[in-house]
Amino acid sequence: MRKISMERHRPRVLILMALLSVLGGGCGEKQQQAEIISLEGKIEKIERTSDTKGKITVVFFSEKQKQEMTGTAEVTKETEIMIDGAAAILKDLHDGDQLRGEVRVEKKGDKKVQSVLKIKVERPKSGASGG
Repeated sequence: MRKISMERHRPRVLILMALLSVLGGGCGEKQQQAEIISLEGKIEKIERTSDTKGKITVVFFSEKQKQEMTGTAEVTKETEIMIDGAAAILKDLHDGDQLRGEVRVEKKGDKKVQSVLKIKVERPKSGASGG
């Protein structure tokens, strides 16, 4: 019988364990700590603390709750913002913009912390633009 050396496989096992913990494959309790929610809605309010950071309030329809809801989440410099397919930052967004996005909801103690991961805005094209 052939003997398998764990020493030879240890780096692969450690990498796999690290990936699993990052992707939420740790203990069951931690898997419920963060949830990614996709939504579509309209920007109701933007509170900027800088050109790239602040809070955004969005009105959206919750499939889970089966009703229209309002949610506020943190926008950071890591938030990916696209307007008409081009990279943008928080200062480029406007109240009333229709958006699609992803929000990470994390439980920290009794609080829920909501962070915006992605925002995608498609603005209506004006018909009077010249070439």
